[in-house]
Parts: sequence; C-alpha cells; structure tokens
Amino acid sequence: MKKIIFLFLLSFVFLISCGGDDDSPVPQNSQSNSEDEQNDQETPDTEKPDENTQEEEQGEPDVEETPDVDNEPEQPEEDQNTPQADPIGNFNLNFSGQIITQFELKNIGGQGKANFMYNNTPFTYSEIKVLYSLFPLAMANSGNIIIMWIDGLSMNDISGATEKQVFGIAVPQNAEAGSGNMKDINSYAFFGKVSVNVSAGQFEIKCVNAVSDRGEYNITANDGANITLTANGDLFDPSLVGNLIPYPACTE
Repeated sequence: MKKIIFLFLLSFVFLISCGGDDDSPVPQNSQSNSEDEQNDQETPDTEKPDENTQEEEQGEPDVEETPDVDNEPEQPEEDQNTPQADPIGNFNLNFSGQIITQFELKNIGGQGKANFMYNNTPFTYSEIKVLYSLFPLAMANSGNIIIMWIDGLSMNDISGATEKQVFGIAVPQNAEAGSGNMKDINSYAFFGKVSVNVSAGQFEIKCVNAVSDRGEYNITANDGANITLTANGDLFDPSLVGNLIPYPACTE
C-alpha cells in the first residue's frame, strides 16, 4: 500500500515539472514579427511627392501684363521752317562755273539758266555779258555759295549801283557731290531784289518775294574753286518760312 502511494506522488511531481508555464519564453520568430508590425505602424511615409504633380497643383503664378507705353515724345508733323501753304511758284536751274572768293571785273560769270514761275508769271534768267561774262555769278559768302541770276544789265549799270530782280540758290561751301533734298543740306532758293555795283564788286540782296528749301538738288562737282549743279522745286511766300533765310520779305 505504501508503495502505491509513493508511485502516485512521484507521478504528480513529474506532471507538474513538465506542464506549460505562463512564464515560458516567447519564440524568437514571434517576437520579430511583432516588432515588424509595430515598425510598419510607427514609420511615417517618407516618399517624396512627384515634382510634376506638385507643379500642376500649384500652377504658374499669375503675371500682370504691363501695357506698352510709348515713351517717345510726339514729333511735329512738319518742321516749323517748312512752308505749310500752297506754293506760289516753282523753279528749275542749272549752273556750272567758278566760285568767286575775291571779286575782279573780268570773266567772272558761269553758264546756266534759271527758269521759274512766280504768281503764274513765267521768268527765264540767263547768261549776261557786258564786256565780260558776268552772270550767273557764284560767290562764297559766310560758309555758303550764293549763285545769282539777274533780270538784265547794261553798260550804264556797270559804273554804279543799281537795283535788279534776282533769282538765286544757296548751297553750303562744303556740300559734296551727290543728290538729295535741299532741306537736308540747308540749301534754299529765292526770288527777290538785289543792289548791284559791278565796278565796286558789291552785291547786296535787299529782300525776297519767294523762297523755298523744298526741292531737290544734284551736285556733280564741287572742289571749292568750281561747282556744277542742277536743282528744282517749289516756291513759297517768305512770310511762311520764319528764319529760313537771312533776308526780309519784300513789301512792294
């Protein structure tokens, strides 16, 4: 009987020592899986957004269009020295000859004609010879070459001063060979009155009836001693051109 009781106790002790214990260690794989799940939950999504998508969402900034502004000052329609009214005549001329820098009574004139219309009246001033070839005459004066034709001359006019009608053109002494607009080289044509004293070598333009820088010129030669040119254009009332020329308007 004692032997049976002893075997029963031994079996009970053996069962207790082999039974499941709540404090038994957790298998390694189970712990690793738990840590991975926890890391998946705690690790934030650090993936960078698509730059193209971000640009599309933001869109291009609104740019305010700046209106075009014309900063250039308004230009006058016409130069103040340019005649504004209808012409009162027109002209065409040609000249070839020497440029007088010091007057001497001998073959001083050149060749050429001035044809012009003034208040519906046609005029032609041509070459004049009284003992010598005198007109048309080209003289250097204050930086310009003044070429003049007059309406006539006689022997009696040579001995003293006399007043004549004159047609002329002024071009700069340094004007180069070529063609263009008279205004571009400060050239002008005129019709008026002149005081002539051939014997004394004096020529003074008294006043003008018509004037213009609105025309075309063609200089084929200008060496300072001789000049050859042609010109044509319109004539205007001198009251319309301001300070274009240094001569007053005729009152008669």
